[in-house]
Amino acid sequence: MPQFDLQWFSSEAFWMLLCFGVLYVIVTYFIFPLFQDVFQERDYKIKNDLTIAEMVNQQADKLVQDYKNRIYAAQETKAAIVNETYRDIQKFATHVEAEHEEKLRRQIEETEQKMHRIQEDVIKQSETVAVQVARELSAKLSASFKSAKK
Repeated sequence: MPQFDLQWFSSEAFWMLLCFGVLYVIVTYFIFPLFQDVFQERDYKIKNDLTIAEMVNQQADKLVQDYKNRIYAAQETKAAIVNETYRDIQKFATHVEAEHEEKLRRQIEETEQKMHRIQEDVIKQSETVAVQVARELSAKLSASFKSAKK
């Protein structure tokens, strides 16, 4: 084997060190910086994307919180409107009920007054009728008494 031959060993070692040195310089100063640039760009892009994602996430959280606040405010407004409407309806119902009670009270009073007048008229008519009946009875009795005397 030639690599173990001492005659060629020193020249092979020289060329190996020379090739290794040249390749080391090429890799260290030319190829490795290209990889470093790619890695740095990649690292920058990842960090930038993470920063943007965090900002978007914060904005989304803020929007969700704003959405919840608006829903809560809308629910409070709705409850206030419902309560106010309920109070207005109760006031209106109370007012309408009072109007109808007053109207019914007046109608009852008018009806009672009419019934009282009718009762008075009936009493007067019954007195008149009683007097007429009494007159007619007395006339008939006197006529039958006169006819019985004859």
